[in-house]
Amino acid sequence: MSDGQTSEGSGNGHERPSVPGYAWVTTCSIESFVRRMQAIRLGTANDDGAQPATALRLLHAFAVSRSIDDLLTAASASTPASRSGSPPKDRLNYWDSVNMLATAALCRSAEHAAELACKQWDAEGRGATWRGTPLTDGIVHDVACQRTAPDVAVFVRECGRAEGLVDKTLRVFTRPSSGRTNLDKVLLYILLRDQGCDAEATKLLFQTLSAIDRHGSTQAADTDPAEFHDLVGALYQLSPAEQILENWVDAQLGDPEQVITTRRIVARLIASETGSPDTLVEHVGARLSRHDIVEICGQLATTRPEKCDEIRRHAAALRSNDELAEIVIAWHRSQALTRTTKDLLADIVAIETGGATGPRPRSKVDDLDKILANFNAEAECRRLLWIVAAEHVDGRSGIELAELLGRVERTSDRYRVARTTARKLTAHVLRDGADPGLFVDYVTRLRVDGRSDAVFLSLKELADPSDPLTWPEGSAQVIAEIAVRLYARDAARDGWDLLERCLENEQRISHQDVAAVVTRLREPDSTLPDGRRLFLLRATVGRWADTHAREDAVELLRENGYDEEAAEVIRSLR
Repeated sequence: MSDGQTSEGSGNGHERPSVPGYAWVTTCSIESFVRRMQAIRLGTANDDGAQPATALRLLHAFAVSRSIDDLLTAASASTPASRSGSPPKDRLNYWDSVNMLATAALCRSAEHAAELACKQWDAEGRGATWRGTPLTDGIVHDVACQRTAPDVAVFVRECGRAEGLVDKTLRVFTRPSSGRTNLDKVLLYILLRDQGCDAEATKLLFQTLSAIDRHGSTQAADTDPAEFHDLVGALYQLSPAEQILENWVDAQLGDPEQVITTRRIVARLIASETGSPDTLVEHVGARLSRHDIVEICGQLATTRPEKCDEIRRHAAALRSNDELAEIVIAWHRSQALTRTTKDLLADIVAIETGGATGPRPRSKVDDLDKILANFNAEAECRRLLWIVAAEHVDGRSGIELAELLGRVERTSDRYRVARTTARKLTAHVLRDGADPGLFVDYVTRLRVDGRSDAVFLSLKELADPSDPLTWPEGSAQVIAEIAVRLYARDAARDGWDLLERCLENEQRISHQDVAAVVTRLREPDSTLPDGRRLFLLRATVGRWADTHAREDAVELLRENGYDEEAAEVIRSLR
């Protein structure tokens, strides 16, 4: 051991330093200790000159080996006012007192540190005078900022009789300038409860979260980012069986005086989350009231919009239609969120009741529309509901999509929805491998409903997708299949229109695509007359401006035995 190191003993016992030369410190009077230490510091004790470092080692030995009462006696005359003055000869000066008490607070057991703090607290009159409690404050700071969380928990437990001292310790521990990470605070919270200090643990959590609210961040300015630990994640990892924060939030929101502050704290906690799972995000979206959800999301809309989106999706999944209607109304009325009302409604129609894979049944969408009307929702909410319902393609049949399009009232809205639906259906059948019958059902139902403009948009998009990525290999075969099925549904005009648009697009269609289309049209179940098939080739491929591409198509048709079609392509050139 180095000079002055000791082992710990009882508060009133005498621990012997390991260096024999310091043994006298444990038995001498306080007056003689102070006098000799100062002499060594000044160089008047012997001919070796001033030895300030030796004086500090002596002070360390005194701090760790003498009784708590002796330490307090040695420091009893020290106050901030005496910093520049001369203390009594049998007492330490202010700076030596601070150093000694700090050494004892850090090097002795947590129980000894608590005894020291409590007695010094009493000696300074618990802050009752204008002088305050400077030495107690130093002890508390050293313990709260430098000792491990288990030691601090024991310190708080032992200081339980001095309520003001406990409050002081918790305030120092939780303030951003303490240098404590959020992991430290979570550790202390758990350890305090283990020590039977439930009230103190609750107060610690409250002060930690209040500090977040006051400073607008869970990370103090002087904290190394590498040391920063997410509070929510730490609570979840260290006590996964509990919902500590969630229960605290629920309790705080039950107090009208704390609602606004709690919402702000929750928003900042969520904004600071760095890991997963986001249990607090799920709790907010799935469990809180519509007002709490809207206010918290409103605060996240600009700072962490992706977190706002997560909460919104949870809210959309686990609500009855009455609750959903109330959320939609409150959301639309929020200045910060009104622009994303359509996104909320899109989440609602995309998710089956109870969070199952969607979409929400049409009957539920109908009910929600009626409830919105009953709750006096703005007409815009109902208008947007039918728009997003009609635009949601996944999980809907073609007939349902056509019927939903009919629920969109405004002509301009209906045109935009039809265009969007056409793009999504095209991607569905060409890129995602959906059954071509989905597109056939949609178009034929649109034709029955007299929506020729929507039919036009659908066929145009399928033949020439606006998204260049929506044309994988084999797309021409799918289009030919859809055309054959349209002919079988007595929709010859639409089938012909689709084939014509597809084959005349020489920038997209290859000669292999031409052969694939002809192959499908020649199959026995195709009802396209032979004459129409030949005319189709003459009117489209035969008019390609790219001579090489046209000749390649003719050659491939002949290789496949489609001499009639090849002849029609050549015929168009004469």
